Amino acid sequence: MRIYNRYLLVLATTFTLSTTLLATYGQDRLDAYFTAYVIEYLVVTLLFVYLDQRTRRLLDGLGYVLFGGFLMIVLFKVLEILRRS
Repeated sequence: MRIYNRYLLVLATTFTLSTTLLATYGQDRLDAYFTAYVIEYLVVTLLFVYLDQRTRRLLDGLGYVLFGGFLMIVLFKVLEILRRS
């Protein structure tokens, strides 16, 4: 099995497991799913460090975009907490 196929298989498996787990516990907020997916994506991508340089650059760029989305969710949650107090 090629490295790219293994990477996609591991990523799909972790996404499936986290989706099943979150749905089992009755989670219905989109930000919880997005946060779980971003963390899983970053961890799995870090574990596959032996991908070629071009692929790593592409995946790192996508990681930066996803991390920016994660920071936006954190910012909105902080603003929501500050508005309540």
